[in-house]
Amino acid sequence: MKWLLLDAGNSAVKWALAGSERPDPSARGAVALEAGFARDLTAALEPQLAALPTSTDLRAIGCSVASGAVTDAIAAAVAALTSEQPVWLQSEARFEFGGVTLVNGYREPRQLGPDRWFAMIAARQSFPRNPVVVVCAGTALTVDSVDASGRFLGGVIAPGRALMADSLARGTARLPAKTGQAVEMPDNTFDAIATGVADAMAGLIERRTRALAQGRTLPQLVLAGGGAEDLASRLRVSDAVAGIAVEEHLVLRGLWLRVQRYR
Repeated sequence: MKWLLLDAGNSAVKWALAGSERPDPSARGAVALEAGFARDLTAALEPQLAALPTSTDLRAIGCSVASGAVTDAIAAAVAALTSEQPVWLQSEARFEFGGVTLVNGYREPRQLGPDRWFAMIAARQSFPRNPVVVVCAGTALTVDSVDASGRFLGGVIAPGRALMADSLARGTARLPAKTGQAVEMPDNTFDAIATGVADAMAGLIERRTRALAQGRTLPQLVLAGGGAEDLASRLRVSDAVAGIAVEEHLVLRGLWLRVQRYR
């Protein structure tokens, strides 16, 4: 059995092939959700799928926070290659498999974005004994808290780096859309915007992390997404965490764990 795992976000669709092992790092990629993305996705997947043995039982499974139209276009591209529609998964009230437990603390469990749910599942597998703070830094910035027993306590959503900068350009008369570099003491407008955005994101993460650090066991901080490395370098929480880890493909790994549970 082989699985084509799909993580459809707000700005890109990430994919990976997986079997009984974790998603294969040599067979995964990402396609930006720009004009012609369905064609680009087909071009990326076609040689990978063609290389599989003809007897391979291939299933497509994924999660999506993209629009309905984008999700449908991804499904059509995948179905044209696999002769099967992808199965799109939602958040659940509870996940338990292979020593990983996650209980959904949302009032309405399915209201929780599935990308956040599967990211937390993967983080729990990596750090099953610690509370965890799971950060996904993409189009939006999400910061989710899970206690040591595996209960998702709640989380926050804020604009990501590009959205914050764009909102300044749209809402002001003279601030530019272009940003500079995040530095300690900005001495020009470009760097002032970049630093303000970076510090706002870092401050939110630090505040949420310190809130969870009030318990007996310090939380593990896990960051994913395109801005994860930069964010990790700006955080000042060494006294409040057991450690900081950057993991690139949390959602895909969480999907893989879900597949292992129900295959």
